[in-house]
Amino acid sequence: MTTGATEADARWLATLQRLVGRAAHELKGALNGVSINLEVIRSRVERSNATASTVGSFAVSATSQLDEVISLSEALLGLTRAAAEPVEVGVEARRIAILLGAAARSNGGQLTVDDARALAAVGRTSASGSAVRAALGECMLAAVDLSKNVGCAAVADSPATTVRIDARDDGALDLNPELVAMARGAGIDIRAEHSTVLIVFPG
Repeated sequence: MTTGATEADARWLATLQRLVGRAAHELKGALNGVSINLEVIRSRVERSNATASTVGSFAVSATSQLDEVISLSEALLGLTRAAAEPVEVGVEARRIAILLGAAARSNGGQLTVDDARALAAVGRTSASGSAVRAALGECMLAAVDLSKNVGCAAVADSPATTVRIDARDDGALDLNPELVAMARGAGIDIRAEHSTVLIVFPG
C-alpha cells in the first residue's frame, strides 16, 4: 500500500468516526420512536374496542421513523464497506449527506441535496474510495460546523466530475490544509471560495 493510500485510509477512518458519532443519536432516536409507537399500537389493538382511528397516527409515525432508520442504516452500511472502484462520486456524497443531514436537523439546521438525481449521475472517478470519502466527508463536516443551511449539488456545467458544497449562512470555510494536500496527492482538487467548496475529481 502506498503512503498516499495509507494517509487517505487514516483520514477516512477518522472522518467516518465523526460522521457516526453525529448520526448515532438520530439512529437510536428513530429506533426508539418505532419501538414506542409499535408498543402503543400493540396495546390498543389488544383492546376489544380498538379501531383504525385510534392507532392510525401511531402507525404513520412508526412508518416515518422506520423510513429514517432504513435510510440511515443503508447509508452507514454503505460507507463502512469498501468502496467499489471506480468510485461513484454521487453515491458516496449522498450517503454522507444522509448521515450529516439527520444530525444537522436535530440541531436546527439542514444539509440538503439540491438535485438527488443529478448528484447520483455526477460520474465515476479513478481516485481511491478512501480519498473520495474523506474529501467529501471533511468538506461537508466543515460546512455543517459553519452554517445551519448547507447545500450539496453536482456541478452540471463542469467538464469534470465536480461536487459543490455551499455554507449558505455565509462565513468563510476553514478547510484543513492536510486534507487539501492529501486530496491533491490522490488527484482530487479541492477549491475553497469563501463559503463554497468545489471538489473536482479525476476521471
